[in-house]
Amino acid sequence: MIRENLLKALAGILILVVAMAALAFWFEEEMSIGTNWLVGRIGFAGLCLILLLTDTLVTPFSPDVVLVVVAKSDLAKHWLPYVLILGMVSVSAGLLGWGIGRWLGHIRLVQYLFGQLNDEQRAFIRKYGFWAIVLGAATPLPYSATCWTAGILGVRWTTVLAASILFRIPRVIIYYLLIASTGHLFG
Repeated sequence: MIRENLLKALAGILILVVAMAALAFWFEEEMSIGTNWLVGRIGFAGLCLILLLTDTLVTPFSPDVVLVVVAKSDLAKHWLPYVLILGMVSVSAGLLGWGIGRWLGHIRLVQYLFGQLNDEQRAFIRKYGFWAIVLGAATPLPYSATCWTAGILGVRWTTVLAASILFRIPRVIIYYLLIASTGHLFG
């Protein structure tokens, strides 16, 4: 299962990089105009709000689109503080998602769907819960769904926070660098 998830994650990263390189090659000027228009309309605070929503709620909208906006707009000139702030917003969103999961975990239907955990299962979650959060935080797998599930299953918030700080923020930086470099892949 872990190997399968890692292969899916690597495939997702590769698809993202190739898609961004193709878009950057064919639509560089249009992307710059569009992203600068968006930043002019909603500002960096608006981008943070979009990221907060997409990383808190389970949505079909990829939070990495916010990184595209930063990389292809004038914000790219001073990218590091923007990307670090986005990383912190993403971690905050993960904790909000964990809180939603904790709340949902008290609803009978959700308890029925997830089942009651025995002592052995609880020990497994305590032992590997950190790494499950890491998988969601560092890969293209849905971070919001990972955090919701962690809340439902009773993973401690400190575990979610530690895994998110150690792996989500670096992931945001690495993805930004990949996205920002895609325009240079084809010259």
